[in-house]
Amino acid sequence: MLMMLRLAAMALAATLIASCGPAAAPKTAKTAAPEAAVTVFAASSLTDVMKQIGELYAAEGHLAPVFNFAASSELARQIEQGAGADLFLSADEAWMDYLADKSLIEAASRKTLLTNTLVLVAPWDKPIAIELKAGMDLAGALKGGKLAMANPDSVPAGKYGKEALEKLGAWSPVETSVVRAENVRSALRFVEAGEAAAGIVYATDAKAAGGAVSVAGTFRRIATRRLHIQRRSWPARARRQGSSIILDQCKRPAFSSRRDSDCASRALLPAT
Repeated sequence: MLMMLRLAAMALAATLIASCGPAAAPKTAKTAAPEAAVTVFAASSLTDVMKQIGELYAAEGHLAPVFNFAASSELARQIEQGAGADLFLSADEAWMDYLADKSLIEAASRKTLLTNTLVLVAPWDKPIAIELKAGMDLAGALKGGKLAMANPDSVPAGKYGKEALEKLGAWSPVETSVVRAENVRSALRFVEAGEAAAGIVYATDAKAAGGAVSVAGTFRRIATRRLHIQRRSWPARARRQGSSIILDQCKRPAFSSRRDSDCASRALLPAT
């Protein structure tokens, strides 16, 4: 009997020890999906501010966003061809409508996020003195030089620039002098390098150039960017959440402005 009791005690002890080990995970439990980097397609004029926002996002412990900066038209075509984008920030409505018509964005995600203004710039050492008004002699101010701007046939900044000049009656005299750049940042580089006598860019681009260019005047045309979220870009809930966090960065005081709703204004434009 004593031997039987000892054997029973040993068996009980073995059972208790085994129970103290790590419990097996329930078969129904699912491992959380690892965080995926958010891919952001943004108009080239947003390069500086989106990089700053990306740094803030990464500083909070998230994977750094993957950025693709180009003309809105080029980005839209890339998405059409299958490029994955979690966020798409375009400089105009037309290319958003283009993707919406092909069911390539989430319709409910469309919203106006930023505004900007167009300015006429010149190389810092060769400033232009001209008042941007109807009847102005922009061709004369160029003195035979080139006017750099984003391609007005497809790029929003170029479209806005052409519309502004047409409204002032200045497009026809300078049309043959226009250097059609692939995007607004490329147009700015022509001016910075002194390869163009003047250029039409966003105010934020001119500010980002620092002392490399001088601002001759501001057009009244307001450029609006809309943010859209690509429908097919949500393989994980974490990616959607990451996109929302990036958008929230624009609402921070460091990127707010009393001048307009452009989250880049405080970082790149003086507050007024």
